[in-house]
Amino acid sequence: MLNRTQNIPATDNSSAMISVIIPVYNCAEYLPRCLDSVLGQTHSALEVICVDDGSPDNCAEILAAYAQKDKRLKIITQENKGQSAARNAALKKAGGAYVFFVDADDFIHPQTLEVLLAAAQKSGVEVAATVETKHYDDAPINMADLQYETHQNPLLHILQNEASGSVIWNKLYKRELIQNRPFIEGIYFEDWPWVTCLFADIDEYVTVPYALYGYNTNNTSTMRSSFSVRKIDNYATGIRAVTRYFAAPERQKLWPIVRKIRIGASLRHLINAVYHNKDDRKEQDDFLFATLGQLHGEKCFYYRELRFKVLMRLMKIRLRNGK
Repeated sequence: MLNRTQNIPATDNSSAMISVIIPVYNCAEYLPRCLDSVLGQTHSALEVICVDDGSPDNCAEILAAYAQKDKRLKIITQENKGQSAARNAALKKAGGAYVFFVDADDFIHPQTLEVLLAAAQKSGVEVAATVETKHYDDAPINMADLQYETHQNPLLHILQNEASGSVIWNKLYKRELIQNRPFIEGIYFEDWPWVTCLFADIDEYVTVPYALYGYNTNNTSTMRSSFSVRKIDNYATGIRAVTRYFAAPERQKLWPIVRKIRIGASLRHLINAVYHNKDDRKEQDDFLFATLGQLHGEKCFYYRELRFKVLMRLMKIRLRNGK
């Protein structure tokens, strides 16, 4: 159902503070742009919680300088524990009615929080998201003609829209909804298990059609960095976590579609990464097949539900090792 709101009244910012959570690690080149974009939001009732996750560069000095100029910025310092641990630490301190996550090498449109908050409050939902995650548009948004779409089956919608559905940073969340939902610590690819499980437990959410998030394609991200046995194991950790979550009686009816679409997508990404890998091939190939055997035995997926192209790549991986 598409809703086009006209002449939305001004939001009382003082009653809708947003906690913006930013994990910070080795990103000094991009951090000022990120902080400027967040602190310069048209919705100014913010607390910005930056977690210095043991960053080896001069991020600490940058954060200190910004905190001295803007008291809305709060700094948590910890030894390096990874992005999930940083987000979990910030969630424990968050006091806003809503929470928004930003990666420190990215940036956001000046009206991002204003738009998402207005859509969430007008519709009465607990999560509002942007559907556009691949592009960024800095054109001003007319709040008098705010557009948003309400989705009555949130889980199915994000499963069918993998690019925007599997990430956490394009969504504004009611804090009460997520404050007791920690991210899996110590792994890469922590977004998709968290989002998948969360969306199984909400009745509806809204999306806005604006390109509000500036994703940094120039930085060396987790997805584009070299693959490893550890990353294979991390994929398996996420798959097992989702399998356990949907084993609960109240969620079992959702499991077949989650297994086929979401677990299938994760396995596709995993197998493609190993297929294209050029380093330590035999070690990774062997570990992949051992891991897939375990996951299949645990009924986390069925080979018959994988795409034909994925199965063909699995066969080629076997053949390149003479098996």
